[in-house]
Amino acid sequence: MSKTTIRNLLAAVLTAVFSVTLLDAIYNLSSIINPGVSNIYNALGTQIAPNMVTVVIFDFRAYDTLGESIILLTAGLVVLLIFGRGLLGAKK
Repeated sequence: MSKTTIRNLLAAVLTAVFSVTLLDAIYNLSSIINPGVSNIYNALGTQIAPNMVTVVIFDFRAYDTLGESIILLTAGLVVLLIFGRGLLGAKK
C-alpha cells in the first residue's frame, strides 16, 4: 500500500470517528441543557453581587457584551486603518 492510500484510509477512519462522536453529542445534548438560568449563575451570582439589581445588570452575561464590544472596536479600528490611510499619507 502506498502512503497516499494509508493517509486516505486514516483520514476516512478519523472522519468517521469524529462524525459518530459529534452526532452522539448532538443527540444527547438535550439531557445536559438546563432551560432558564444556569447552575453556575444560581450558585455564584447572588454571592458576588451586593444586591439583586446588580445581579441582573452586571451578571455573567456582561462578559459576552464585553466581547462583542471588543469585536466592534477592533472592526472600527481596522476600517479606519484601511480607509484612513490615504488621509494620513496625504501631503498638504
